[in-house]
Amino acid sequence: MELVVFFLSYILLNIIGSLTYIGLLLLFFMMIKKAFHMNEAKWEALFIYRKGKGWYYVMAFPYLLTLVIMFVLSIIWFGLINFEYEILGSLSILLLLTLTGIYKFSKLKYIIQKKLSYS
Repeated sequence: MELVVFFLSYILLNIIGSLTYIGLLLLFFMMIKKAFHMNEAKWEALFIYRKGKGWYYVMAFPYLLTLVIMFVLSIIWFGLINFEYEILGSLSILLLLTLTGIYKFSKLKYIIQKKLSYS
């Protein structure tokens, strides 16, 4: 039964994490725009910086913030539902989110490099 609760919690926390990431990503873009008075040329320069690493960093920084937020939320969630191993559950949620993030960002890196080589 504990395993079913863990997997349902993982699905719920994954949905919350995805929405949090999108919100932080949009907030990060808005902050960059306001702070540096971005126009089209500046955005392009940021995105093609070091063969796409600028774009990659802009996408990865909010993901790291999301992982920190999700770790805290998972500890709170597992405490609310009286999960027996709340720290272990939170660490495993963080590990699963990190592994999926590594896979997605490594794929994103090659897509960005491919698009920049066509330009």
